[in-house]
Amino acid sequence: MNFTGKRPLGKRVFCSCKRVVLVCLIALQTTATTGQNINRQLVNRLLVQLQKSKPDATRLPLLLELGKFHIYKPGESKIDLDSGRTYLKEAKKLSDSLNLLTWQHEVESMLVIANMEGGNPESGRSQFSALISDCQRTGDKEGEAIARFRLGIWLRNVDPDYTNVFANFRQAAAIYKAVHKSEQEITSLKEIAVTHLYQGDLAIAETELLNVLNRYKAIHYPKLHYTYNLLSTIGRLKGDFNKGLLYGMLCLESMNKTADTTSAAAFYGDLARIYVEIGNHQKGIEWYKKSLAAWRQERLPNFAMYYAAGVLAKDLIDQKKPQDALRLIQQLVKEIPTNTIIQKACVARNLAYCYDALKNYPLAERYYEETLGWYAKNKIFEASQQAHQDIGIFYFNRKQFKKADYHLHKALSFLPQKNALSTVRDVHLMLFKVDSAQGNYLSAITHYRLHKALNDSLFNETKSKQISSLQIQYDTQKKEQNITLLTKQSRLQQSELEHAQTTRNGIIAGAILLAGLLGVSYNRYRLKQRSNQLLEAKQIEINQKNQSLEQVLGEKEELLAEKEWMLKEIHHRVKNNLQVISSLLNAQSDFLHNSTALAAIRESQNRVHAMALIHQKLYQSKNMAQVDMADYIRDIVDYLIDSFDRQHSIRGNVAVSVVPLDVTLATPLGLIINEAVTNSLKYAFPAGAYPPHSPGTLTISLTPVDQLSCLLTISDDGIGFPSDFDVNKSNTLGLTMIKGLSRQIGGQLRIDGHHGVQIRLQFGTIKKAARTVWSST
Repeated sequence: MNFTGKRPLGKRVFCSCKRVVLVCLIALQTTATTGQNINRQLVNRLLVQLQKSKPDATRLPLLLELGKFHIYKPGESKIDLDSGRTYLKEAKKLSDSLNLLTWQHEVESMLVIANMEGGNPESGRSQFSALISDCQRTGDKEGEAIARFRLGIWLRNVDPDYTNVFANFRQAAAIYKAVHKSEQEITSLKEIAVTHLYQGDLAIAETELLNVLNRYKAIHYPKLHYTYNLLSTIGRLKGDFNKGLLYGMLCLESMNKTADTTSAAAFYGDLARIYVEIGNHQKGIEWYKKSLAAWRQERLPNFAMYYAAGVLAKDLIDQKKPQDALRLIQQLVKEIPTNTIIQKACVARNLAYCYDALKNYPLAERYYEETLGWYAKNKIFEASQQAHQDIGIFYFNRKQFKKADYHLHKALSFLPQKNALSTVRDVHLMLFKVDSAQGNYLSAITHYRLHKALNDSLFNETKSKQISSLQIQYDTQKKEQNITLLTKQSRLQQSELEHAQTTRNGIIAGAILLAGLLGVSYNRYRLKQRSNQLLEAKQIEINQKNQSLEQVLGEKEELLAEKEWMLKEIHHRVKNNLQVISSLLNAQSDFLHNSTALAAIRESQNRVHAMALIHQKLYQSKNMAQVDMADYIRDIVDYLIDSFDRQHSIRGNVAVSVVPLDVTLATPLGLIINEAVTNSLKYAFPAGAYPPHSPGTLTISLTPVDQLSCLLTISDDGIGFPSDFDVNKSNTLGLTMIKGLSRQIGGQLRIDGHHGVQIRLQFGTIKKAARTVWSST
């Protein structure tokens, strides 16, 4: 959607804020609804045409479009309003001289809009009433429809009661229908649907938009992408990502087909948001990058541009690049400064993300509070939902649970039909964590159940989309096979007919030329006819067997696909259960004060995380039988270093070849790595001995020795074992688990503790009977 609402001066601020509310809540503000349906590139072409145009009727639309561009441009610039009025006054003068009544009234309606944008809403209302009366007096029905349409757009941004909004749009539609202006009539009906969407009446809005879409198609109206975009937004809000994604792709297809890229940046951003919400984060980031690039080309400040930049900044933070994220936001604001309160709020929230990641918590808290302050100053309560969710997560991470609880409940307090299901799901998960940390277990269980129900609903929606996609692919492939088979049959029959015709011609020729050989020729004809019949019978039999075989293969493919989805679901649920166990352990640790017990709890959480990570990798991977050890080992090491807060004193060096392993090997290997790395983090690098400029090194490598075995090496350059430590006699839990798990996979274990600690484990990639050969030095 396009976030290009004009922001009025002075008293006009609150009037336009409602449009911004809906932008933040449901990302709804198309170019058609604001009138801003041209971009800078088109403006440049209009200026060239204006210089070449003559003072006649062809000049009027150029002046009107240029005036609309400046009036609806985002921001509170008096210069823009004055530029817009200049073009409109020239258009009025020209329309008066040409005595074009409808053009006079249309230009007058835009001048009234300019007056209202300049901070005179009450005066504008009376001017609109006078304009409509003049249209009725002069019989200019089309001029009246235009005025009512623009009045409806304005009232929707000013009046919380949409009664007059609906009335003006319906009257405009009725007038357009009477004067046989089908396109404008349908556009008015579309604005009625948009208004229902503003109210949160998603079902009504969807029904009306589908009707609008069908009517546009009936008159062969080409620019369907704006309607598709609205339907995509409704699908996302309802949690029906299948429809949301379908209409989003149809939107881009229509946009490219018509070469109308005016709102490309907004469309890219909406599609990106759907991909992120269905879990395809990588695809979402790709579309957000396209959206930001397109907005930057416009070089106009826009809420959607700063929103896209915030998402990309969070992605950089997830990649451990908070400084790059901060640079992105600062450079963007320097390049294109904000000029509205809502834009300032979005930038403040983005800066809060960055400073939170940089661990500058006081500054992050200040920017979060500044974000809420901007919304409160503009009386935008609904628009602060995501900000409340973000600051709730911030306070939870700081263990300020009461503040976290307050802001998360504020995030849930908005109209549910205007919230995406994925947002409500995430808020319930955070409230589960907050209640668990405070010991409110009954409330925590309630929130977790709500989170789980919503998550399963969204998961099933995604699976339905995948099933539909696979079914389409299967049906297409089957149709192609049928077409190929029919083509072969047709060719065979044609060949047989040609051959029979040749035989008959030969018989006739032989009968004429060689009457004495008639009997022989007739006998050969009968033999050939029988052969043809046998061939046809064989061909029918072959076709029946092919059809039966295709049916059996199709059923097997469906069974295999169903089995794969069931396995993914099982791994997904196992991972969720392990995460619940980890959360319960974390909640229990808040009530323990014994350091030994706390350490045991944390080590247990790390072991549970190592096992949960296996199941997460499996259900996210296309290969359900094997685990990509490179990504798995990196994730374990990064998690443990973060868990022990040793990012600045210990550097993890992971050198793993591309070695996919069976889950029965990956799980014990993950636990061995967990125990070895945990031991190094606890004992190999004493606190204070390794400053940030000279961190200790922890190295993990996994390389194939030959086709049947691999070598796992875990080493550190720490202080090594104590001189009186005997690996053979030690019975610590960690070392016992390493020995036992090595024995379980039939590996050869060697531990060296002279210069740092080095653990070498050679094991077969094909699981053998349990045996362990190990030694120490």
